[in-house]
Amino acid sequence: MHKAPATLVARYVLRDGLKQLVLLPVWWYTSGLKLVFYSTLHSMKNASVFFGLGVWVKNLFVPMYGETTLTGRVISFGVRFVMIIFRGIGTLTFSVIAWIGFAIYVIIMPVLLLTIVINFLSLLF
Repeated sequence: MHKAPATLVARYVLRDGLKQLVLLPVWWYTSGLKLVFYSTLHSMKNASVFFGLGVWVKNLFVPMYGETTLTGRVISFGVRFVMIIFRGIGTLTFSVIAWIGFAIYVIIMPVLLLTIVINFLSLLF
């Protein structure tokens, strides 16, 4: 005797869907957390590259425009030092935003589950 294809599909979809729903928190805090962590580190590196912080630090003591006089070197150092400070602040800001996103990723699953439980309990009582 053959079962109707629709019931087989429905059974498979429900069983697979429930399995995936149960395994979601496990994936969230293992593979997903690893993925988000490395993405956060990559974001920090990209922020540093975007602001060109490494280039400014590397050339801090190199005179601008080939000006080798003492005044030219002092002005060049001052300008580059100020630029490094501002670009460092930009890199730090982007990094802090990335780490806040990582913290939200870690916190959101329990908050979501707690919200669902509270809503279901409010329906029952």
